[in-house]
Amino acid sequence: MAAVTVLDCSQSFHNVNIHSHDDSKIGETFLNSAYEWTDKIRKNLLLLGEASKTDGILPNSVVIDESILDTPRRRSADPERATLAVMIAQLLYPGPSDSLGPIIKYEADVVKLRKAILQQRKRDIEEATARNSLRSWEDRIRRQGPWNPEEDLLSWNGVSSLPMPVKIAAKETLEPFFDHLRSGGTHLKDSTSRGIEDAVEADEPFYDTQTLEFQKGVVYSDHRMDLCKMVVGHTNIGDLMNSLRTNEFITHFLLGNNIIGPHGAYCIAEFLKEFPNRMDTWYLAGNCIDAPSFELLVDQWTRSTSVTNIWLKRNPLMATSAMNVYRLITETKNLRTLDLDQTELGDAGVAELFSALAAHKSEAPLALRHIYLNMNGIGFRGATAIADYLSSSSCTLTSLYMTNNPLGSAGVTALSRGLKENKTLTRLTLASVGMGDEGATALCSSLVDHPTLTMLEIGHSYATEDLGMRYNWITDRSASSIANMVQSLHTLRYLSLGYCSISTAGINSILRSVCDSESLEWFNGKTVLLNTRDELEIKARQERVGLLKTAQELFEKNVRKQYGDQLTYDKFLADQKRWLVNDETDVRKIDSVYRNRDAGMARRGLKKLDKWWDQDDDTLQEVMAQGPTCSYRKRLAA
Repeated sequence: MAAVTVLDCSQSFHNVNIHSHDDSKIGETFLNSAYEWTDKIRKNLLLLGEASKTDGILPNSVVIDESILDTPRRRSADPERATLAVMIAQLLYPGPSDSLGPIIKYEADVVKLRKAILQQRKRDIEEATARNSLRSWEDRIRRQGPWNPEEDLLSWNGVSSLPMPVKIAAKETLEPFFDHLRSGGTHLKDSTSRGIEDAVEADEPFYDTQTLEFQKGVVYSDHRMDLCKMVVGHTNIGDLMNSLRTNEFITHFLLGNNIIGPHGAYCIAEFLKEFPNRMDTWYLAGNCIDAPSFELLVDQWTRSTSVTNIWLKRNPLMATSAMNVYRLITETKNLRTLDLDQTELGDAGVAELFSALAAHKSEAPLALRHIYLNMNGIGFRGATAIADYLSSSSCTLTSLYMTNNPLGSAGVTALSRGLKENKTLTRLTLASVGMGDEGATALCSSLVDHPTLTMLEIGHSYATEDLGMRYNWITDRSASSIANMVQSLHTLRYLSLGYCSISTAGINSILRSVCDSESLEWFNGKTVLLNTRDELEIKARQERVGLLKTAQELFEKNVRKQYGDQLTYDKFLADQKRWLVNDETDVRKIDSVYRNRDAGMARRGLKKLDKWWDQDDDTLQEVMAQGPTCSYRKRLAA
């Protein structure tokens, strides 16, 4: 083997000293290798230069040669490769033989290309995951087929409201945060001695809102207090509410999945008696608040003129709470947003609530604008009552969320009769409600002349099977109705069909209407039907590529028209698209770094979110047995 003299960075590659019985042959091979590497690096740097025009995001059209990872480096343990690195640097950046510039620039290029390759690998993994997910959803929806509610019976009581499995926090882990609140602490570290000693200042991801985070508990500069998933429990809720008595900074109370139970509801009600107007936001999802303890809260919330949004997802309110929900809506002066997701109101409870709302008369319109009714067992009865309210002059709703309910086509058709007369809705979700073509056609026909609708979701929910619900089964029979709706709805900005059983040709007919829309900013529709290789299907798939490109150009144009030229479409997808689905004013108030972290880690496979309690875990029984209502003891006695 040839002996190669390692060059330092000041040497020119022309000075390489190669000793062997065939110096010229080996030297030529060595030099050819340097030229090959130089050519490869130049080509890939040019590709990377094109990618830099896309906000640093590596587009699918750019593929960096992964053999770059094996590029010679000057600090290589192999003397030949170290020498080769210097030679390549001189070829890329010719300069004086004693200059360090070429090798420094070369090393920077290698680092840049290696980073791009890692980004490329991440992109490929994400795309592969998405393809696998797509196949999975295709299989699931095809396996179900159209839902027949007579043969495949579902409960009208709603999905179980059990909170996610958690362990109640030790008091000492919460005390620093409680002490900070008790001392009037804010988002500023130096607002209390506890803040100085035990907290860390940071910015909320994406929004850059200033935060102060303790071991358990966060205060935000916009007046949020966040204890979501920190599990205060029935044992610590009293201390939390006492600590807030002297704190006038907090106005948004975030306590999701903390299993405070009836005793916790009592503690909050006692706080409300003294401070009815302290809080704007009450986020109490997953807290084991039952019907009697909910009534205690309603008695106090209705006295408040400050509360604007109340979030009660995954609390066992049951059908017996219907009239207390009615009181909450009609007597809480400024209540804009009410979350009743997965509260087991059931079809009967929802029917009772909306029948009362439809009959409600008052001099001033109700403040309620957004109501979440997902996962509540709503069927034909509930849908009929909601339709009566939607068509009434007293309806003020702008957002109606009804995903994961056993509506079927009969329920959707009943709802459509109210939608046809409604003049207020801007958002409507009906994903995974077991809807077939009869329901889809009735729905789209009812919305043809709607004056305000901006967002419609009739696709699939990712939680469908976990919740025991049924996917929609919408076929080509509905395609023309959907296309006509898109053509006539000049306010529509968001439409999701999700994974559906419309053929590629059927989706193309909808896409043609999409491409003519002056308002749409986002559309999603993918077929779950098996691809065939016949001539018509191949032609339809080819046409779809062109239609999607035209649609994308239209979406970008409409986004610029709506938000201004400064908002790129990628930025729209990252932020503003969210607010087409939800109301920004109230939903921003419940953003939690804890919930977002867990969700992000779960998406990346770094954390498994437990869904079911262990059979021998009696935490919930202990929680429900505490407090003035003692609902658990009542059940035991019965």
